[in-house]
Amino acid sequence: MNRISIMLAASASILVASCGQGDVLYADKAVVNLSPVEANPSAGYMNLHGGRTDVTLVGVTSDDVLRMEMHETVEKDGMASMNKLKSIPVPAGKTVKLEPGGKHLMIWGVGAGSQQRGLLKMTLIYSNDDRIEIDAVVKKAGEAAPAGE
Repeated sequence: MNRISIMLAASASILVASCGQGDVLYADKAVVNLSPVEANPSAGYMNLHGGRTDVTLVGVTSDDVLRMEMHETVEKDGMASMNKLKSIPVPAGKTVKLEPGGKHLMIWGVGAGSQQRGLLKMTLIYSNDDRIEIDAVVKKAGEAAPAGE
């Protein structure tokens, strides 16, 4: 009987925990692909997970880069181009992917310290005044993605 009670309690706690996952604004799987040409910008990707209400990502900063901008690759008449974005909507309970060929970060001058550590600390700034810090894995050109990517 004790085993059944423990199993039921454990199952209930897992169910309660999983119900709240869509309630929290967060980001994960952040990666910075360093440009093979030092003067060219690097690219940043991640998943943005919406919380209880719609928000907008209005900026991304880092103390260890020269400049960082949000961009989107668009295709028109068979030609791809990049547009600078002022913001990225993150709907409640949805995931917005920053990925190659879509929305992404352009990053100039990733510092040597972040390159050596293999991590770049970023702060995501949202329209609701939330600021979320995230560590992005820094990859040199040609390196494989970390496990689970």
